[in-house]
Amino acid sequence: MSRVLRRRVQWRHLPAEGFLALAVCGGAVSYSGVLRGYSWLYPVLVVVCAALAGVSAARLFRLHPVLVALAGAAAWIIGMDSMFFRDSSVAGIVPSLQTAAAAKEALDQAWHTIAFDAVPAAPNVGIVALTAGALGLIALVAETIAVSCRMPALSGVAVLAVLVVPAVLKPESVGPVGFAAAAAGYLGLVATAGSAASSQEAAGRPQGTARGDDVEPHRMGAALSPTRLVVLVAAVVAGALVVPQIIPGFARGTFPEGSRLSALGQNVGLNPLITLGSDLRSSNALGVLTYATDSTAPVYLRTVTVEDFNGGSWAPENHDDQLQRPIGQISSGNQVTVPTTSSTTVINTGGFTSPYLPAPYAPMAFDGVRGDFGWDPSDLSVKGPPAASQNQFYTVHSTMPQITAAALSAAVTAPHGIDLVAKEVPRGVPDRVRAAAEQVTAGASTPYARALAIQAWLRTFTYSEKTPVEDGYDGTGMDVLDVFLQKRAGYCIHFAAAMAVMARLVGIPSRIAVGFAPGHPTGRTVAIPSAEALPEYQVDGKDAHAWPELYFQGLGWVPFEPTPSRGVLPAYAFTDTTGQGGSTNLDNLNEGLRPGPATGAPVPAPGQAPQGARTAPESSWLPALLLALGVLAVAVVVALPAAVRAAQRRRRLARGLRGIWEELEAVGLDHGLAPDPADTPRSFANRLGAWEAHDGGVHRALDTLTTEYERHQFGRPGYEADEEAARAAVSEVHRAGRLAQRPVHRARIAALPPSSFAWLSRAVMRLAPAARAAGARTRAAFRRVLRHKKG
Repeated sequence: MSRVLRRRVQWRHLPAEGFLALAVCGGAVSYSGVLRGYSWLYPVLVVVCAALAGVSAARLFRLHPVLVALAGAAAWIIGMDSMFFRDSSVAGIVPSLQTAAAAKEALDQAWHTIAFDAVPAAPNVGIVALTAGALGLIALVAETIAVSCRMPALSGVAVLAVLVVPAVLKPESVGPVGFAAAAAGYLGLVATAGSAASSQEAAGRPQGTARGDDVEPHRMGAALSPTRLVVLVAAVVAGALVVPQIIPGFARGTFPEGSRLSALGQNVGLNPLITLGSDLRSSNALGVLTYATDSTAPVYLRTVTVEDFNGGSWAPENHDDQLQRPIGQISSGNQVTVPTTSSTTVINTGGFTSPYLPAPYAPMAFDGVRGDFGWDPSDLSVKGPPAASQNQFYTVHSTMPQITAAALSAAVTAPHGIDLVAKEVPRGVPDRVRAAAEQVTAGASTPYARALAIQAWLRTFTYSEKTPVEDGYDGTGMDVLDVFLQKRAGYCIHFAAAMAVMARLVGIPSRIAVGFAPGHPTGRTVAIPSAEALPEYQVDGKDAHAWPELYFQGLGWVPFEPTPSRGVLPAYAFTDTTGQGGSTNLDNLNEGLRPGPATGAPVPAPGQAPQGARTAPESSWLPALLLALGVLAVAVVVALPAAVRAAQRRRRLARGLRGIWEELEAVGLDHGLAPDPADTPRSFANRLGAWEAHDGGVHRALDTLTTEYERHQFGRPGYEADEEAARAAVSEVHRAGRLAQRPVHRARIAALPPSSFAWLSRAVMRLAPAARAAGARTRAAFRRVLRHKKG
């Protein structure tokens, strides 16, 4: 390699960016439980590596930090286009107007996946593009903080952001592989980024410098030796993996499950089966919704059903293309041959957040619903936009067959006229489940008898919301079901899934219903037109429930209750082994309760929206919000180095002559003439004199500053330095250094001065005192709490 190329090309940043790629890409491996399989991993790796490659290429030629950030953003865009928007881009990599439309469509698809799909979600183009783009931007931010801003330790916040999603959403948390890779990459970044940051030069050295090209750039911090780095990485990673297992109170997962945000509200958006456990374990059992009904039987409020039991996780199917409107008239399509009973239920959803409307089964008509809702002919669920269930007040007219044990026993013909998915035996059923289904139903001659046998056997298990978490089988899927039958302990979703799968194994179509068990009375009544006042009940997170529904010809979908101590055991499901005393929440039953006196404010009539209620939020704001966040992230990446550098400059210039001299050294580092440990103040100033432009201004400024500094450091005590003249000298040297860079590399774009982003620097500095004051108040409050506890 020629001497000129060595002078113009800088390689020291490559190890730091390699370790950063390991941290981000290694942490992305832990998303395997958030997205199904690993087909999504390749585009994620491409986008992250492309973004870092763009930054690395810009640093090779010592471009200004602003240009480095722009190069990284351009490489990120190219990576996103090549992976997700190739057909709508020019030459497959250059975005166009069609690319913007394709990106909006992808964001809409991603939002739909987040709102409705299960964990792990299907890796469609939208959610994978969102994941890859977010991780690529995180990598750019981390690289800017570590190298451009010379704060490698702080870049750990960006690396931690990669692990937040699996830590919050996955039952097994991040996992050892993802955490170990992210931790090793971060520690390697910390060990090497100091050398990379100190060697970054905005331009090459001008010819004629005192030390020429042989001067070794000053290091901001010594890099760790390979041996110490390996020992440190091994110690930290081993400690993080071992300590949670031996300290009491930590649950499974690298990040303790007990520290997760599990009580973010009762939301069945991402997957109602997954969130059931969080709702049940939440200590915040506040009322979610209220309802009033004229039904004489306990009321289950159902939201959606699950029929497909294939795959590693189960979730409601997306039938948006099959939804029918309006919901004022719904047809079940079932051939029911027994008498039916009708009921009217008035529901106030309050803060309940879901795309589905809760209703007693089977709903025949909805009155008073606001928004665009449609009903699914396959299970009669009513679905609308995300979070559209909030603040709804509506009336549901339902009908239910009068199911008796005799009618169920008579239903011996093969069921027909239903979805084939509900009849097929799932793939990969464990041998333990098959053996249990055969053994439990041995001797049962009718489908009804087999259903009762399965229910009675499951009700001998133990109800527990904590055992699945502690033993690592909290979730859905055949593997979970296998462990559940071995442990014989779980909560409603495990009991419902076990009975649904075992029922199919013995020839009974089945599905899982998700919603709420009967709540408890509030003592109030709700008045509706042309009817007497209805008693009101409240449902909270503890009432979240799942139960199996089995199909019998002539009766339709019949609910059963295999979960002991929860819900209400139907009259047709009593056996000698179950009994009526199997529920510990008998106070929740609607049957036989007398309404108390009406209290509180009058409730609006059905069809009338509650006064002051807000309309349900639409998802049209999401693409604009994500676009704004993306633009903001790019702006932060571009402007952050200048903002940090301006803050450092102000602090140094305010500290007196010693700080002013440190600023002079930083100016030399910025413009390619870093101080050498062997330099004296005078020798360092002589090298900076190479920036002289012919008028002698730089030499005079350096002589003034050096003289003041030498007298202050080495002269007699009490010398009053001229700090104003010293500050002016530093500004003159900085201006000369910036001007002297431009002729050196005429082939490249001239570096943009940090002053181009001074407005952002000033804004950041205005916010900094307030942030420091808030932090001080928080620390003081924390200390007071600790003192109070000790006292």
